[in-house]
Amino acid sequence: MLVTMKEILDRAKKDNYGVTSIMVDRSSLSYEDNIAQTKETVKMCRPLNISVEAELGHVGQSEDYSSDVSDHFTKPEEVKKFVEETGIDCLAVAIGTAHGRYHGTPHIDFDLLKQITDVVDIPLVLHGGSGTGDENLRKAVKNGIQKVNLATELVVAGKEELETFIQDKNFDKWQLIPSFIKGYSDRLEHYVNLFDQENRAW
Repeated sequence: MLVTMKEILDRAKKDNYGVTSIMVDRSSLSYEDNIAQTKETVKMCRPLNISVEAELGHVGQSEDYSSDVSDHFTKPEEVKKFVEETGIDCLAVAIGTAHGRYHGTPHIDFDLLKQITDVVDIPLVLHGGSGTGDENLRKAVKNGIQKVNLATELVVAGKEELETFIQDKNFDKWQLIPSFIKGYSDRLEHYVNLFDQENRAW
């Protein structure tokens, strides 16, 4: 059975799920359809005090990463209208990253990021932060990115810590999950420090 966005949000409100934000990705659609569907989502979320993140341009998968990735970059001339017409709270931009693990280091278009930052005043989001490199990420944050997605790298860090833990044949099975969490949280702490976000909450 297909479940609509409205049904999900209605259920979240009824059962008090504590949903505070969602990401709606219609970036594979045409520009106008992306606006229309994102705007409709924002309209449903506003009464529930749920913030909405959307994507303009398209951030693909790392296994498909190639030199022509710029074909899917966010276009600065489309950003202002998109933000104003949809009413979104934050915008995920395509400036050279991809989801997953790279073979090498991606090239980030910081000039493009600056152009985007100059035309909007809502938080910008970087998807595909995993493997992008500390220098690139720090520079992105200094140039307008306010949220960085790092799921792949954090999960891999947890997995590697777990793999090291079970090398001891007498390991405590009750420490398997804490071991994963340690690797995950240690890597997360690295980025908190990298972005100078210690003792800050959003």
